Amino acid sequence: MNNYRLTVHVENAKTVRVETGKKIKDAKGKFINESKAKTFNTLSYYCKTKQDCMNKLQEVKSKHTIAKGKDYKNKKKFEKELYNISWVN
Repeated sequence: MNNYRLTVHVENAKTVRVETGKKIKDAKGKFINESKAKTFNTLSYYCKTKQDCMNKLQEVKSKHTIAKGKDYKNKKKFEKELYNISWVN
């Protein structure tokens, strides 16, 4: 069983087309699958140990740019990388 979850906020995430499962009519009156553009800027991974979470974080850092806090009123997160490791039951 996985006990820890790593959540990472990334910058410059690519937009992906996702099908909603609904059918809509196009201009010609044919039914087509509806799709929407979605941006996944939060990544979440389940790990067994904190060390596994840190290894996964290093892997994410090699592929993506981790977002930094931009709210100067929140001094804990301002200009720091936005990731979290939490314990999951």
